Amino acid sequence: MSAAATIGQPLMLPSERLAPRRQLEMVDAVDQLGGDGRPVSARDIAAHMKLSRKSVAGVAGFLIHTGIFQPGRGAWALTEAGATLARLRATDSARARLHLRDLWQGSWFHKRAAPHLATGAMEEAELARRLRAGLQGQAERGLFLVEWMVYALLFERDEEGLVRLPADQASPPKAEEEAHPSPPGFFDPLLHATAAEVSALPDDEFIALMGAYRTVFASLAPKVPRQPQA
Repeated sequence: MSAAATIGQPLMLPSERLAPRRQLEMVDAVDQLGGDGRPVSARDIAAHMKLSRKSVAGVAGFLIHTGIFQPGRGAWALTEAGATLARLRATDSARARLHLRDLWQGSWFHKRAAPHLATGAMEEAELARRLRAGLQGQAERGLFLVEWMVYALLFERDEEGLVRLPADQASPPKAEEEAHPSPPGFFDPLLHATAAEVSALPDDEFIALMGAYRTVFASLAPKVPRQPQA
């Protein structure tokens, strides 16, 4: 099932039973226990992670809703996107976050949150409250949704708990900045960093590095010559 088919009505918030870090570990567990695409039972997941079946079932609902788990009755397999996420988490956590960003762009929670941040940063708790408006569940669910979106690089969060749009979405680059790019070698240490070093970067530095990668790749792409008009 495609992510587009699972992200929609009815709106669902992540479970408050497990922090997003542990919910991601549940994705890893399903990949480890049923990596061949076999559905894994709530009982086996619970035993593997030392959790209750009720906690596992609560987490599974949001993972189905967001295109990571295939729907199931007490047992779940990863979607293609979910399998990619698990594989990347094991090999390249930075790319795993980018993959999840691409999967969730345009989701209901992305569309709901973006206008609130269009005019500037907002406290994490306030954004969580607005995301949860009209939906059932405890306050932790809204906070966990913000946590998920920060992990997915849909937004950035600073040390003071302020959430904002990524730099490349907040405003278009200024002409003066384009005319005076960063000097050669500015990102050299980070461009040669290991995957572990990259994944450990603060969110704002991670976003900047991803922008540097895009700039480099764009400059290396061959230019297609314009065809003369007939």
